[in-house]
Formats: sequence, C-alpha cells, structure tokens
Amino acid sequence: MFKDRHLRFWLLLFLLVVSSCKPYYYIRQSDKKVIAVDSVNAVKEDSTSLQILMPYKLRIESELNEVLAYSEEAMEKDFPEGKLNNFIADLTLQIARKYYKSEDGSTVDICLLNSGGLRASLPKGAITASKVFELMPFENKLVVLTLDGEKAMAMFNWIASNGGAPVSGAKIGIQNDKAVEIFVNGEAFTKNRNYKVVTSDYLAAGGDKYSFFLEPVKYEEINILAREAIIEYMKEETAAGRTLRAILDKRIYYVE
Repeated sequence: MFKDRHLRFWLLLFLLVVSSCKPYYYIRQSDKKVIAVDSVNAVKEDSTSLQILMPYKLRIESELNEVLAYSEEAMEKDFPEGKLNNFIADLTLQIARKYYKSEDGSTVDICLLNSGGLRASLPKGAITASKVFELMPFENKLVVLTLDGEKAMAMFNWIASNGGAPVSGAKIGIQNDKAVEIFVNGEAFTKNRNYKVVTSDYLAAGGDKYSFFLEPVKYEEINILAREAIIEYMKEETAAGRTLRAILDKRIYYVE
C-alpha cells in the first residue's frame, strides 16, 4: 500500500491545480467590501489537468478509506507506558525483526520511538489507512542502530528521566529519574555487550533530543517506513483472523 510514493506527489499537484482555480479575495479597509482580486483576469479552470489527475485522487481516496484491521479497544498515549505506546513499539519491533538481516545472524533487541511522533490515537472498531496516516504522517524510515553498553545505558536513563517512551523488548524501572532493574528480552542488562535498537531515521539523527543515538557502533537501514510497518502489521493480523489488542505489562514502572 502506497508503495508508489509518486501518488502523493500527484495528489499534491492535483490540490495545487484545484486551488489555483479559485478566485482570491481581500477586504478593503475603507468600506469593508469584499473584492475578488482576479475578478477581471480570473484563472480559467484547467479541465484537462483535472481529468488527468482525477484517477490518482480517486485511487488515493480509495486506499485511505480501506479498512486495515479492527481494534478491540481505543488506544491512547500515556506515561510511563500507554496502550498506544506499547502497541506501536511492539509491532515495530516485530516487523523490524522480519526485515532486518545481519551478517552474524543476530536480531533486533529493542524498539524505541518517541511519544511526540504518535500524532493521533487509534479508535475502537475499524481502523482505516487514513487513521494510520493521522497517527504517523511522517515519511520516516526505520533504521537499526548498534549501541555499545554505555550508550544503551544513556538511552535507558533518558527514558527514565523523561517519564517513559514507546519501547519494546525491554523492562525498565524508574527511581529518582534514573533507570534501574533493566532487562532486555528477559535478560539482565549489562554494559559489557552491544544492543541493536530499531528506531526512526529522524530520532537516529538526534531528533527530539535523542542525542544518545548519535555515533552508534553501526547504522543500518531496513528499507521500510515506520508508517508502512504499521500498515503491514495490521494487514497481517487481519489476514490471520485476529483483531488488534494492546497490553499494559509494566514494561516501564516506578520503583517505590
């Protein structure tokens, strides 16, 4: 779906053509009259261009209205963890593990995204493609970063100091704004090894103050957009006869 990214260009062009066919107005301050600026030399509607672009517009509208899956409940962001946070991080890790191929046969350990990148909640019931675009409107690619133990520790401490983040593959206790009792895929965290983290190329470049991602041991692209991973996962769940579910499992919690 939307693999042909040229369609978005054509839709934008279509909207520009349509908007150019509308007269522009301003209010004259002297008598508050509304005057059409181009009432004399108004731009004529380009019916030929509209006819050419209309199939692209209709195709995109059809794809945006496609029902991808059904959710058993509404999902929203929350801290230190939330149903939407966990759901998106979990599916991203699952899809990343499917696409990522390493020379040594290792897999991705952790997914870390940012709450600010999740721009909308998901409703209960039918989830259309347009809802996914509202949730994640950015063209960010998924990348895999290999972090040494020190940078991984900095990552966990950042999560703790900010009161949580969308994370999968790890369990983190927060105490005095520091990460404690850290487990990665059920094993105690250690600074003596490297960890592979899937995230977006935006965050990998230090976006949203994720500076701990800079200068990793290794940077690898896996050739799929973050949004495409969501769409793919939803379609796979529907094909398997499953509805969408989110869990709260205390993967990030406060230590008393």
